[in-house]
Amino acid sequence: MDVVISVIKGIVSLLINPIFYLLLIGLVAFGVQRVRRERRSFGVKVYGMFNTIFSSIEASLVLALLSAIFFLGLHIRMTPGMLVLISCTYLLIMLTGQLRFLSPSIGIGLAIVIAYILPDLNTPYLFLNQWIQDIRTTSLPEFGVFFLFSLAIEWLLVMIRGDDNTSPRLINSHRGKKVGAHEASHMWIVPLLFFIPMSQSHAAFHFWPFVPGESFGLLIFPLGIGYQQLISDRLPRQAVQSSSAWLFLTGLLCAISVILANIFHLPILVAIAGLLSFISRLGLILVHHLLHRYGSYYFTEPSDGLRVVDVIPHSLADRMDVQIGEIIYRVNGKDVHSEYAFYQALQMNSAYCKLEVIDQTGESRFVKGAIHENDDHKIGFLFLEPNKRKQYMDQKEKSQLPTNA
Repeated sequence: MDVVISVIKGIVSLLINPIFYLLLIGLVAFGVQRVRRERRSFGVKVYGMFNTIFSSIEASLVLALLSAIFFLGLHIRMTPGMLVLISCTYLLIMLTGQLRFLSPSIGIGLAIVIAYILPDLNTPYLFLNQWIQDIRTTSLPEFGVFFLFSLAIEWLLVMIRGDDNTSPRLINSHRGKKVGAHEASHMWIVPLLFFIPMSQSHAAFHFWPFVPGESFGLLIFPLGIGYQQLISDRLPRQAVQSSSAWLFLTGLLCAISVILANIFHLPILVAIAGLLSFISRLGLILVHHLLHRYGSYYFTEPSDGLRVVDVIPHSLADRMDVQIGEIIYRVNGKDVHSEYAFYQALQMNSAYCKLEVIDQTGESRFVKGAIHENDDHKIGFLFLEPNKRKQYMDQKEKSQLPTNA
């Protein structure tokens, strides 16, 4: 019975944590912002707001389950003071309003550095003194194991899901021309289950095989992980995979430092790992900025044909398996050099569509598909001239209106 009560208390600890609700508000806000930006660029949304929200839940819950097994199996403990410190660093991050800063590399890395240099302070508030004492007595080598696992979670999410459902947009080039770009923008909330030291009278776990003689309760902490990258110099998958490699190397260097800290009992090595992850994550953000500002543009109009900026899911374009970045140069046997010519050629056959496409390797291929009645005007291609697409949509709607006899 005590175990059930402790589990309920753990769930309540998540529900009363203000960080959890701030993360939920941020998740919804970024979903709304994405839809508005896509409508502003193309006059249509690619993915709905709820699709953006729910797509993050599955991966978050899977990793939450794995982390619970890992933390409980190895008996990873967390003191209330350290949780408060991490919550404060995350709160500072969220005040920036920038999703790219929402990272355990920054939030937890900064918390480790603060914990290492925090002096012995005495305040008039007993609860604050207790938190400070919790932070100062925390075993940084043991805490470093949790830190490494949080870095691993971030790396896995970026590597596996970072390039999913990227958001297309139109931006101005250095010369003022419209070019395409993709924004990889994701936010995950991973609930982490910890043991928390408690007195014998309040603890649900009065023993544990790895740490006999101590008593513990359960606590759930919402770990927020964000990833944001504006990609204009290459395909989204290539850019995100480069970023995941950066995160992997950062985690590897931090792992070496934490392992050495546990072997030689040197807390300073954990502080170095926290500082390294903090600087490395900011460095990655700087690299993203420099690539976007000074790099070449991938989504530009070629000399022949039209480059596909994105494809709307469940549309005719999606059924024909046309990929992002490919070039359409012939429609129904007619060469196309503008979006207007594309839609004119498309109307040559109202029931069937045949495209000649140059893929990302430079090879030419044919794709074809039947235009169903319920396709209406939702062709599904997003190019660099959304006004032409809107003209075509309006023309299709007018042609389908009943005429008076």
